[in-house]
Amino acid sequence: MTNIPEIESLKIAAGKRTYFLDLKQSREGLKFLKITESKRLDSGEYERYSIMIFEENFNQITEALRKLLHHFPSYEKIEEKSRMEQTKANFANAYKAWSNEEDFKLTELFCLRKKPTEISKILQRNPGAITSRIDKLDLKGKYG
Repeated sequence: MTNIPEIESLKIAAGKRTYFLDLKQSREGLKFLKITESKRLDSGEYERYSIMIFEENFNQITEALRKLLHHFPSYEKIEEKSRMEQTKANFANAYKAWSNEEDFKLTELFCLRKKPTEISKILQRNPGAITSRIDKLDLKGKYG
């Protein structure tokens, strides 16, 4: 398996360690992921360890990793925080309570046949929030 071409390769530098994630395909056409940890020793030489995850086991491994994520709260907080911060940066009114004035403006814009993406720019809310509010106020039922 030494001369098998890579489909894609990712490198993650982590101090004295470097991780390589190499997606490859066997001669039989089966994909597998080779994960290699390379650690620089004090002598200047490198120590390498690899595991291969074959295509038929990939879903099981991925699901197992998902189940373990709750043990790493820093991962979840970073992921959650970045999504929320990004939404707030793009839409000034994201995550704020809807006012009566906003509901009226949403109704007016909906009746003018504006698309949720257009309305989101005007009301400074995520397009998904616009669609949810349209459903909650039953604007489609009332104004078709």
